[in-house]
Amino acid sequence: MRIGLHVPQWGEHANRRDVLDLAQAAEELGFDAVWVADHIVIPEESESRYPYRDDGVPFEPGEGFLEGLTQLAVIAGATSRVLLGTSVLVLLMRHPLYVAKIAATIDALAPGRVQLAVGAGWWKEEFELLDQRFEQRGRRMDEQIDILNLAWTQSPFEYHGEFYDFAPLHCRPLPAPGGRPRVFIGGMGAPALRRLQKRGDGWHVVGSDPTVLAKLRRQLDEFDRPLELSTSGGMSRDPERARVRLTALAEAGVAQIALNSDQPLEELIGLMTRYSEDVLPALR
Repeated sequence: MRIGLHVPQWGEHANRRDVLDLAQAAEELGFDAVWVADHIVIPEESESRYPYRDDGVPFEPGEGFLEGLTQLAVIAGATSRVLLGTSVLVLLMRHPLYVAKIAATIDALAPGRVQLAVGAGWWKEEFELLDQRFEQRGRRMDEQIDILNLAWTQSPFEYHGEFYDFAPLHCRPLPAPGGRPRVFIGGMGAPALRRLQKRGDGWHVVGSDPTVLAKLRRQLDEFDRPLELSTSGGMSRDPERARVRLTALAEAGVAQIALNSDQPLEELIGLMTRYSEDVLPALR
């Protein structure tokens, strides 16, 4: 199982030195990936409910939030091995050709390291501030994923759909020879599973309950092509507890996990060192 870490995007550690210190420490200590989340603007007032915790988003509206793809590009230049992931990229807040261009550029300069977990988003007010339609997100996202895959494999190509329509064009560079960024479908519900069945290379969910994840893994096994199960969850401060939990996730069929932590940077790097010594070897 591949083990990755979210890097800071808001708060006191959302600066060049701390972000790169953490990303480079992750690489040096044997972690497999670094991950970013995605917000472009933060509404001052909102009625939308944050779906992942009862007390709302873990940052303040005026705190700032580093843009994820830009952040991965900077990290790519300061590292050489770790995978570069999004958990998750709200694809619908950007034009798909723009996302295709950025991801292919990072992949061309950091070959084989980009993996995009993409989702339809939940924050209606953020969509409205960006002049993006919140309705019909699922059907639009299906078209966007199709456009990404075309842009990464064909030049020229054209597309004629319900929401996007354009004549033959070139969107180069193509990703590094021999591959393209992998696309993981974010979400836990039936729409995400249907989307995954036709598009995407894996399923990216939230949570670390081995029983739940084993059930999701069995659903993927019913498909006629190999698909990975990926998840995100909290980083335990107890390495022994983490070893037991992550081993159970690996046995449940989870291929990778993105860990997140709100610890101060020095404490987090110290914990990462203990993971490197006591946790990662047991998983390999």
